[in-house]
Amino acid sequence: MVNSIVSALSRILTPDVIGKIAAAVGLERSLAQPAIAAMVPAILSALIGVVGRPGGARQLADAVARQPADMLSSVGDGRGGSAEMASRGTNLLTSLLGGGALGTLASTLARFAGIGEGSTRSLMGMLTPIIMGVLGNEQRAAGLDAGGLANMLTGQQKEIAAAMPSGLSQLLEASGLHEHITSPGAAERSAYEAPGTTPQVAAMQRASNTTGRGVSWPYWVLPLLVLGGLLWYLLPRERETVPVAGSKTTSEPTQAVLTKSAFLSNAPDSWVSIGSAPNEYVNKEIYSRTGEQLGTVRDVLVEGDRKMAAVIINVGRYLGIGDKEVAVPFSALQVTGQRMVIDTTKDALQAAPTFVRRKSSKQ
Repeated sequence: MVNSIVSALSRILTPDVIGKIAAAVGLERSLAQPAIAAMVPAILSALIGVVGRPGGARQLADAVARQPADMLSSVGDGRGGSAEMASRGTNLLTSLLGGGALGTLASTLARFAGIGEGSTRSLMGMLTPIIMGVLGNEQRAAGLDAGGLANMLTGQQKEIAAAMPSGLSQLLEASGLHEHITSPGAAERSAYEAPGTTPQVAAMQRASNTTGRGVSWPYWVLPLLVLGGLLWYLLPRERETVPVAGSKTTSEPTQAVLTKSAFLSNAPDSWVSIGSAPNEYVNKEIYSRTGEQLGTVRDVLVEGDRKMAAVIINVGRYLGIGDKEVAVPFSALQVTGQRMVIDTTKDALQAAPTFVRRKSSKQ
């Protein structure tokens, strides 16, 4: 059975190891730790993009195979965190992602973590061999070939995304990193695509700068495309909603953002778990209004008259390890489109009180 990559990395990146890496880069550990927590899932996500392109699975497998056999043990006994290790990791990332994608990833992470881009690149360089070492261990333990390694990585995509700190996935998506990695020639195309440019205008700009094309667009088409894109962005679009049992269906969500006091630390004795009874909510993923995955519904508590009273959500801690349960009133849950949504953030769930189950709340 393949182990969790995120869990394996969290066991290696202990506070002591993080402190040594931070010292090598010249950062306070208080700055390095949250930066590393963001970099690990971001690099793994970028590697998922690598294996999704032609020849990418073999390229990743070759990179993993080139790692020294004692890589992880050297990190554990304090030999990791060197400038040589950082340089090797940076070169490795450059060969896998490409210079343009690596620059995009580094600048996005630097902005998110609030540290310099030079320190960000050094941290990424030190983390990359560690990540490759863990992938190599899991590959050998499961007897996987290049395709199996790629499938193992992509199969844990949801867990990797869930380990990202709040707001990072949106920044990475807005940066165009995925296109840089997976699309041939994307690095060159991005030079024509200034922020805010619509896809239609970008396509026109690329066509006008490409030689050997026999088609020339009339000069008046460009402003029309710009105007059309602007109107599309500004005009209001109706949100599709699906009714939830016990709630009113509206075209616009109305519940307020959940405050810390709205979370439940325990439940009245009269509330009971639905247990193994069939339910449309249990084991379904919960999202924020911005589309960020927050956790998974583990249980629903009902009052004596079988009215749904609260939802218990399983969320992950640092790097996805050390799950905890939090509970919110059932009225806070809304289904929008095909997703179950609560108006909160991953950070708020992490700070929320852990829900303590009572014997009386189980059937």
